[in-house]
Formats: sequence, structure tokens, C-alpha cells
Amino acid sequence: MASHSGKYLFCFALIILWMMPVCQLSGQPVISLSANQAIASVPQEQLLWFIDSTGKLSFDDVRKFRFTTDQKNHLEISGTSWTAWGLLYLLNESGVDQEYVLQTNKWGSFEAFAGSSPGSMLHLKSGSLLPLDDRSQPSNINAIRLLLKKGETRTVFLKFTPVYSIYTRKDINVGISEQNLFEKTDRQRLLWQGLFFGIILVMALYNLFILFAVKDISYFYYVLSIVSIGLYFAFYYGFGIEYLWPSSPLWDTFCFAVINPFTGLTRILFTRTYLHTPQLLPRINTILNMLGAGCVVTMITGLACFFLDIDILKPLVMIIGILGTLVLVMMFVAGFVAYYYDKYTPAKYFIAANILLIIGAIAFIFRETGLMSDNFFTRYLVQYAVLIQAVVLSLGLASRLNRMRLQLTTETLEKERVALEREKEKKELIQKQKQELQAQVQEKTADLHLKNALLEETVNQLQESENKLSELNHVKDKLFSVVSHDLRNPLATMQSFLKLITDHDEKLSGEEREKLFYEAQQSLNNMNELLYNLLQWSRSQMNLLRFRPDKINVKAVVDAATKLVQLHAHMKQVVINTSIPDSLHAYADKDMIEFVIRNLLSNAIKFSQRNSSVDITAFLKEDMVEIQIADHGIGLSEAKRKKLLGKHTTISRRGTEKEKGTGLGLLISKEFIEKNKGHIQIESVIGKGSVFSFDIPGQQQKSRLTSVESSTGPAVYL
Repeated sequence: MASHSGKYLFCFALIILWMMPVCQLSGQPVISLSANQAIASVPQEQLLWFIDSTGKLSFDDVRKFRFTTDQKNHLEISGTSWTAWGLLYLLNESGVDQEYVLQTNKWGSFEAFAGSSPGSMLHLKSGSLLPLDDRSQPSNINAIRLLLKKGETRTVFLKFTPVYSIYTRKDINVGISEQNLFEKTDRQRLLWQGLFFGIILVMALYNLFILFAVKDISYFYYVLSIVSIGLYFAFYYGFGIEYLWPSSPLWDTFCFAVINPFTGLTRILFTRTYLHTPQLLPRINTILNMLGAGCVVTMITGLACFFLDIDILKPLVMIIGILGTLVLVMMFVAGFVAYYYDKYTPAKYFIAANILLIIGAIAFIFRETGLMSDNFFTRYLVQYAVLIQAVVLSLGLASRLNRMRLQLTTETLEKERVALEREKEKKELIQKQKQELQAQVQEKTADLHLKNALLEETVNQLQESENKLSELNHVKDKLFSVVSHDLRNPLATMQSFLKLITDHDEKLSGEEREKLFYEAQQSLNNMNELLYNLLQWSRSQMNLLRFRPDKINVKAVVDAATKLVQLHAHMKQVVINTSIPDSLHAYADKDMIEFVIRNLLSNAIKFSQRNSSVDITAFLKEDMVEIQIADHGIGLSEAKRKKLLGKHTTISRRGTEKEKGTGLGLLISKEFIEKNKGHIQIESVIGKGSVFSFDIPGQQQKSRLTSVESSTGPAVYL
């Protein structure tokens, strides 16, 4: 019996030791939680407090101290090294096992030690400096989630640590709600704030599209201001830590010191470009520039504090609040002055859009800095004002866009008008210059035509002179060739014969003398023929022969030419047969035709075999008289025949008995035939003979030859 009593006393002692804090606050009421109950703020009399001014006491140390209601009045408001402990008792009277959420205002660290007995204490963590996934309740709100069984009473110790100055505060609020009610409230937050951010995003994209369309820099600054203010409210309502940077709670603590000044800077830049303050409001523009510099400095300071972990956050809150208020006030002042003093129409939209925003933003800033209480007006008016500003400024930007387009259209029309006038003047000037140029061109053209005519005449004269000079050079070359070669050989032969006869006359027999005399005679004949042909050819080339066409009897001309070569034919025993009608007449130069016939007969005899014949025929062929001289000699090859018919071409070859020739006779004959408007033809078969034929005009062609005579001009014999 004694042993059982000892056991009961020992257990009772343990219970007394654990319940010491409760014993210390006799009469401490328990917070009863019924179904669907939510306590926005636990009453002061239901919370006990202990302030650890050192911040170094552990939970086991703290639970030994006395918790009272009046210790809350000893909260440190300066410094961040202290810790506040709270104690409360929770009783679940909902009739079911229920999860509850204990939430408080933002602290650097928020912890809870909860249990129904000393050995079952749970350690739960939350706080603004804890990553989202490490929090008991994964929310932006400092909250812990606690399970209470049906009818269970749970002792809960709460630990509040500022860590940074921004989390120091004069009061501590603790709220309790069921998990489902907490999530319902949180869903409403996500719904309404998500709707707000959606509108912000739509307005930003709308103005971004306008920016790409019109390339107006004010739209760019306005888009930045919308995005930055949306980013700030995303941070403020927990979207930053929940969605944007859940693993970076330190940045979530410091980011306001960067986002807020950046928002002020974008507003200043938008004001300057939208209202054209550098041109319209230079003094206000100077103030805006100073505020912009302050925003840049504040933003750089915030970044430096984040990277270097410097805690001047509480002063920065005040500086940013003052700077933001000044920016908003100056925006309103700039819009008012631009509209009422400078008559800048788009400024009325600027005033209407910003007046409510200025009121709401200043109220929000005052609430954040503790100058005004937290209520619907100070908390949400600024967001409504942001939405209204976005709509009104979009209208203002559209009005400004229309105004710019109208101004641009006016300027374009003016430029087009000026351009048209200049174009008209330019066309008139061009037309005048064109007329002057045409007159000059006509004058120059007439002058050029005259000069071209003179030049063509000069060129023709030069060409004619060149042709004549070329012909004369050819005559000269041929003449020198004949004189130096063909005339030299007969003279040399004559010289040799005479020397033989003179020096060796007594030694020569009669037969030898006769042969030498024959050879000398032949050489003399050749030289005589050569000199005659040469004279005729040179006179022809130099136009020294007068062309005298007349009616001639063809048979008489042929007979006269035959007599001149009869001796040569007799010596070679060649018979000349003539078959020409007595009544056949032609119209030609008698001397030229006689020369042609004599030359052709001489050649026919030269290339005929001894004891052969030469046949001469003449007949009327249409309007022409054709004369043919045929021999039965050695003939011509096709190549030589074509060469003989070429212009200015001569062929020198020996006859059947080695008679020499120069080819001049046939060349002269071709020219004489052409002067008489005739043509020469050659047909030949090697070994059988040749037929030289040419035609000359009949008597009815007198008029044509007379015109030829007049065109060639008179010539004289030398």
C-alpha cells in the first residue's frame, strides 16, 4: 500500500512541475474552438507573454519563467536582438479532429511549440525569412498549422523574432481559424489579387503593342511603371514568395527597397515624356530630375543592403515613403500646370488618372509607415486607383496618339504641299531649261549637220585621194617593176646580139647571122609591144586617155587589129580566121576596142602551137555585141583563169616558143572593156586552147555610154 502511494506521489509531482507555468497564472482561461469558428485576433487577456531581451534563451529555459499579460508592454521597439514569447491554451470543441491555423503579422522568424504533455511537444516553424517549402503552412502569411483532436486541450508556446528592423513592431496579433476557412480566405486573396494582376498584365501588353506601333518612348516608360507597380503588389500580397522566388526569402524581404524606387523612377520618366516637361515645364522638370536621382540612389542603396546584408530597412521604408509621396505630388502638379497654364490637352487625362492614385498611394504609404491605421481605404484604394489610372491613361495615351497622328498628318500634308510646290517650280524650271536646251541642241545639231556634211565631204575627198594615191602607187610599183625587169631584159638581149655581131662578125656563118638577126628582131618586137602596152596602161591609170565612144563597124576594127599582128602570125605559121557580119555595128571607143582585139590576138598567137589557127567571131547578143577570140594552144588552168579575171592582176608567162610577156596587155584590155561597159570572160581547157570573149554595147546603147563619158570627165592624150 505504501509503495502504491509513493508512485502516486511521484506522478503527481511530475504533473505539478509541468504545470508550473499554468500554476503561475492561476485563472488563465482556455481558448475554446467550436465548429466553423475563426478568431481574427486573440483577446489580450487570453494571451500570456514573456520578453527575452537577450534573444538567447531556449524553449526549455523560457518555460521555467513566469508568463504574464503585462509583459507585452515591454516589447523592444529598437534593435532586433530580442525575442517575444507567447503562451495560450487551445481546446477543440468542434466535435471532430480539426486542423487549425495560427497566424500572426510578419516576423523574421515565427515558431511554435505545441503539445499536451512534456514529451509530445511539436516544433513548428514559419516566418518571412524561411523558404516557402520549409514553413509549417506554405503561405506568404506567417502561420503554423496545428492538428487538435476532438476534445483535446493543447498548450502552445509562440516565439516571435524580428531578425531585421523592418519586422520590429509595437504589438503582436495572433489569429486562429480552421484550415478550411483559412484556405477559403486565401483563395479569395488569390482570386481578387490575381484578377488585379491580370488586368495589370493586359494593360501592360496593350500599351506595349501601342509602343511597337507608334515608337513613342512615353509608352515604354508607362509599361515599365505598370509592370513595376504590379511587381510591388505581387511582393506585398505574397505572390513573390509563393510563385516568383519561393526559395529566396531574403530577397523577398529586401526587394521593396528596389521595386518601389524603380516604380517612382518610371513614373518620373513617364511624366517627363508624356507632358514634355523639358520643353513645357523646365522648372518642374528640374525637380523631377532631382527626384529621379533620389530614386536611383535609393534603389542602389537597396541593392547594396541586399548583397551586403546591411539592415537599414526601417529607415529605408520611411525614405521610400517620403520619396514616393513627393513623386506623386509632383506628378499631379506637373499635370495641373501643363493643362491650366500651358493648355496642353492630354494633361487632363493625366490629372484625372493620377488624382485618385495619389490619394490612395499616399494613404497606403502612411499605413505602411504607421502614420495611418490599417483599413479597407488605406489598404485597397491604391489598387483600385492603379486600375483606374491604367484605363484613363490608356485613353489619354490614345488621345495623345491621335493628336500626334493629327499633327503628323498635318505636318505630312504641309510637307507634301511644300514638296508639290517645289516640284512644280522644279518642273517649270526643268521645262524652261529643257526648252533652252532644245534650242541649243537644235543649234548645235544644225551646226553638227553642217560640220558632218563638210566632214563627210572631206572624208570622201580624202578617201578618193587615198584611192587615187593607192592606184598611183600601184601604177608606180608596176611601172618600176616593168621598167626594172621586163624592159631591161630585151635591152640586155639586144646589147648581147649587137656585141656578138660587132665583135665576131667574121666568125659567124650566114645561118648564125640570120638566126641572130631573127632573135634581135623578136626582142625588138617584144620591147616595142611592151613599151606600147606600158604607155597605154600608164595613161589609162592616170586618166590621160579620153573616152570617145562612137558608132563603129566591128569587122573593120577587127581587120585593122589583125593586120598589125599578121606578121607575128605568119612567122609562127598561125592562120587567123575571121567570121564577122559586115553590118554588125557597136557603140564604143574605136581605139580602145582595137587595142583589146590586137592584144587578145597577140596572146592567142603567142600561146598557139605552130601550124595552128586562131578564130575570131562576133555576133549580136540581145543589146550587146559579143566578140570571141579562140585559139587551139596550151590553155589555162582554173586557178590562172580566175586570177586573170581578178582586178589589178597580171600573169606573166612564156608562149609556146618561149615568147616573153608582162601581162600588162590583158590588164589594160580588162580596163578598156569595163570603160566601154562590157565584161570579159575566159573559157579554157588545158592542152586544147582558150576562148577569150568580151561584149560591148550595141548601137542602141549610145545614150548609156554618153552618160558614162560625161561622168568620167574629159581626158587628153600625152
